[in-house]
Amino acid sequence: MNKKFVLSATVIAAASIAVAGCGKGASTTTSVPDNGVGNEPITLSIYTQQGNYVTEKDFNDQIGDFITKKFPNVTIQHILKAKNSYDDLVAQGTTPDIILEGSSNVSKLISYGYQLDLAPYIDKTKFSLNRIDPALLQQIKNSGDGKLYGLPFYGDTEILFYNKDIFDKFGVAYPKDNMTWDQVYELAKSVTRQDQGNQYYGFTAYPGIQFKYNQLSIPWLDTNNQATVETDKWKELFSNLSRFAQLQGGKLQSVDDFPKSQIAMDLHVESKVFQWPQQATGLNWDVAATPTFPDAPQTGFQSNEYSLFVTSASPHKDAAFAVVSYLLSDEVQTALSKKGYVTPLVNKEVQKVIGQDNPGLTGKNLFNAVFTTKYAQSPKIGNSDLYGTTSGDVTAAFNTMITNNADLNTTLRQLTDSLNKKADAAKAAGSK
Repeated sequence: MNKKFVLSATVIAAASIAVAGCGKGASTTTSVPDNGVGNEPITLSIYTQQGNYVTEKDFNDQIGDFITKKFPNVTIQHILKAKNSYDDLVAQGTTPDIILEGSSNVSKLISYGYQLDLAPYIDKTKFSLNRIDPALLQQIKNSGDGKLYGLPFYGDTEILFYNKDIFDKFGVAYPKDNMTWDQVYELAKSVTRQDQGNQYYGFTAYPGIQFKYNQLSIPWLDTNNQATVETDKWKELFSNLSRFAQLQGGKLQSVDDFPKSQIAMDLHVESKVFQWPQQATGLNWDVAATPTFPDAPQTGFQSNEYSLFVTSASPHKDAAFAVVSYLLSDEVQTALSKKGYVTPLVNKEVQKVIGQDNPGLTGKNLFNAVFTTKYAQSPKIGNSDLYGTTSGDVTAAFNTMITNNADLNTTLRQLTDSLNKKADAAKAAGSK
């Protein structure tokens, strides 16, 4: 028995989910209890604050249908971010039972009073946290007040895409797993060329992700909200990426231009495996693990993870937690993994089937690209709202530096001043 979805008047079509996140390691299979739902008809509302949903079919295929097949007495009301902000929900008097939100945006839930400590529900149902990559759980705690308000569902980890035709054209070996940044830089130099009137670029990446989710686990503001960028490690991050820009005239190409067949290597989110083959059907591509630093071997980026949060005002907290638990079951995660999405579970049996049922991923090095590296730990931070809003300052400082060929030390000193001024202003505003 499958119930059809009942949507509120404010809800319209939903957007394609990029289910990615890295569960890395080994784990025993643990059944997920479904107590708490009962047999009486209930309606659960799910607010997809994060996630790219294009059609309602995408939401159903990746979330909704799993729920109603397992719990036929549950009707899902899907509320879409594109038509409903948090303020809209408050104005409407609408309280979601479950929110899909970025793991680094816990402060947003706290500011609206939606946070619910899941510890009692985890204990009561004997849900095993050992099944989930611990770095993902820690990110939720670090971005809030230390409590576990949600459980990771999917992410969008960085992997290295490369255009095989460009490497073939210049007789250069393809990128491979376990490469260092220095090795990737040497490859980039070999394929950054002009040929028959065409310009080819060796490497590109998005600076915002490089810094926000950096591999060295360093914050730009400490727990006291003071700037921390005038350090050797921040110099290493800025210097590493800027050298690729210098190869290409002082700029990095847009990371979304990879399908145009001029970029040899593109460090981008894993979800592009679903988009680029459709954008350029003749694109001859594959993937490799993200390059690493010598002082952080086999360490990828911090997780760009999205989690499922049961809300404090939900009248169906037990049922909502049961639904979240089921979406993290081996059964559901295996089905999603086969489609090409990256599980947050550490179960190798779930990981190894990634892309198995997706014809567009046949023969791709996706498993190794995703699971060769481990997640970098997310740093502890102070005011997470301030931290989030100043992320753009770090990216802007870097972009100004490479565009103007500015001095690195001067750039970081100016960034320090800017960050501290914003921190002081936030503190003053909060004290009024």
